[in-house]
Amino acid sequence: MEKVISIVGAGGKTTLVHKLAREYHRSGKGVLVTTTTHMYVEADTDLSCDFFALRDKIIKDGYCMAGQKISEQKISEQSKSKMCGLPYDLLDKLIKDMPQPLDYVIIEADGAKHHSLKYPAADEPVIYPGTTDVIIVLGTWERGMLCKDVVFRYELMQKELGTAEDAVVDDSVIDMLRQVYVRKLRDSGFEGRILSCLAKNC
Repeated sequence: MEKVISIVGAGGKTTLVHKLAREYHRSGKGVLVTTTTHMYVEADTDLSCDFFALRDKIIKDGYCMAGQKISEQKISEQSKSKMCGLPYDLLDKLIKDMPQPLDYVIIEADGAKHHSLKYPAADEPVIYPGTTDVIIVLGTWERGMLCKDVVFRYELMQKELGTAEDAVVDDSVIDMLRQVYVRKLRDSGFEGRILSCLAKNC
């Protein structure tokens, strides 16, 4: 295993997840894509939560996107096409007991309801304990717009930082949100590498 990469932040996360997965797969690496929150189910996604089925798919194809069905109690019209993450014990087993060629696990570890930027709550992002690298995705295509119209969880941002009602998204706001993520990750005990990615469109 080379890396377990968790992608957090807002607009552009899923695009980056699949871009990295394609690049690693094309270079001959074995890749598993999953989530710790919710993620749209795509063609050929494995929802079996079966170690042997996932192992065989990775060995055969060198790539697998996997998760589990959302429980009936939590399902809604919006979530019917989504999955939640693999159980941690299963993910642990795939990482520790899976023979090569599983080289990279890429995890979508945050949700922002299609906003370009996000202020994370106390229990966010949802980082798998085995994560080695975190990439914070920050959408930049709504610069100049009001923060309250752009930032997911703006009310929390306003409460914790005293952000003005007429505050506008600019480079300083984007960098402040990045710093908030870094602080919350470090405060949660994450000791790995933290990178950031500015997404230009989504």
